[in-house]
Amino acid sequence: MDRPTIFISSTIYDFRDMRSAIKDHLEENGCRVLASEYNDFTKPLDKHSYQACLDTIEQADVFLLLVGTRVGGWFDAPNRVSITQQEYRTAYELAQDGKIKLLSFVREEVWNHRQGSKELSKHLESLSELDDEIRKKISARPTAFASDSDFIVSFIDEISRNKETAEAVKGRGSMPVGNWVHTFSRFSDIRDVLDPLILNGLSVRHAAGRKALQNQLLILLRDVVPVINGKPMIPAPTILKLAKEIDLKTDALTSTVWLTDQTFGRLVFLAMIAPNTTLSEAGLETALGSDLLLEYVPAEGNFKQTPAYDLLTELLDQIRKLEKARTGLGLNEIIVCGAPKNRGTNKSVTVPTHLVAGVLHMLFRWADVAALAKALAQVLDGKPSAALQRMPLTPFREQEEELKREQVSLEQIRTFVGLESSSPAGEQPMSEVSENR
Repeated sequence: MDRPTIFISSTIYDFRDMRSAIKDHLEENGCRVLASEYNDFTKPLDKHSYQACLDTIEQADVFLLLVGTRVGGWFDAPNRVSITQQEYRTAYELAQDGKIKLLSFVREEVWNHRQGSKELSKHLESLSELDDEIRKKISARPTAFASDSDFIVSFIDEISRNKETAEAVKGRGSMPVGNWVHTFSRFSDIRDVLDPLILNGLSVRHAAGRKALQNQLLILLRDVVPVINGKPMIPAPTILKLAKEIDLKTDALTSTVWLTDQTFGRLVFLAMIAPNTTLSEAGLETALGSDLLLEYVPAEGNFKQTPAYDLLTELLDQIRKLEKARTGLGLNEIIVCGAPKNRGTNKSVTVPTHLVAGVLHMLFRWADVAALAKALAQVLDGKPSAALQRMPLTPFREQEEELKREQVSLEQIRTFVGLESSSPAGEQPMSEVSENR
């Protein structure tokens, strides 16, 4: 997704560190940040710096205002309008036309000072013995929280727009826009507001990492998915149909199985188009050892696995099982069994059961690798999780149900160890969704 451009407006002297933290955080997550003290801020030589700032606001999608204890430079001293206040007013006019969004933050102690100042003003109004000049001096006194208390309180009132809201409720005028005011005492308070509103996607690092992982998966798929009838295709249905036709029995493991000429031909053909090169796991293992597919839980201060993380874990497991299944595979021995001199009178082929079982097991793991890689690549592209068809655990169909009962899932292991589930409530992990297991 496209990330927004943010204009940071505040007094710079007292907010230098905060502005820097906000800029770094937003830019790390792919945003463009306009902050006048940095060299990447456009500084036309034919304009005053104040006017350049006001003109630049139009480039932003979000106007981020920070209010603290200082007034800063005056834009219009006779009328007591600061440059920060004028930037806000310029942004507010744009916001009324729907051209920009406003995000206003006030330091918590300043906000509390404003509340205290309002209570003090009400109390002073009740003291009839004080003349207006003394009352005004007391109300506008400098404090540790504001060098110009009257201005700061007035500016916050303008941002809050309570009077406009009250008038609008009475039917006199329209409701103001962007009048939310967020208080903060530290950077994390600002970040907690920014992230869901602006960063509703991946950071640059995570987006780049996921794209790199996706490309790794595409290369893997290129190596394992054959072209059938002119299109890349995972031959899982054909493999399953073949296994059903052969129907291996465990009691025949040390003997032979009779295959029709057509069945034998399909078995050999599939074995020959299966990948015969070592599949690289390096990029996949690197992703598994990072936070790329993890979800951070702020309340726990920890990361938890996502269904995509489990999917990658399962993919790596199946790649290793595929490599193991290919080791010592007696494909040449099977091909020899199909030689004319070894065929029966009805053209049937007799093949040792253990050789057929080895080929079918390799074909199962091959199809699983392709299906898992495709599913994960789709998830990384933002597509919703889909039910994933998995291959049988064994070429001996009569053993399948027993093996299913004995195999422990990742979720069961997590429960056994006492870890949190990686799947949202009610959602079955993709790595365990199967139509054939």
